[in-house]
Amino acid sequence: MKVGESRQFHMCLDVRGALTNWKKKDFRHMFKHADGRTMTPDEAKAQLLEELSKGHNFIPYGKCDNFDHKEQGCMGHPVNEGERA
Repeated sequence: MKVGESRQFHMCLDVRGALTNWKKKDFRHMFKHADGRTMTPDEAKAQLLEELSKGHNFIPYGKCDNFDHKEQGCMGHPVNEGERA
């Protein structure tokens, strides 16, 4: 990154942190099936366990084209000064 260059980062979920710290009610309404139905807390927890089994420690909240599932999540995106939110 160059001096003075701004970067934007997407939010992500720490999968292991959620599985360790969330109560069952915290999983409610977090994820949806491909057909749009909301997952039950047990289904959502199973989905996070599946992500861990793939080696994914982080999952993005939305789309990110510069994402590291194993080490850090979104690795940042350069932003021009006029584009900053």
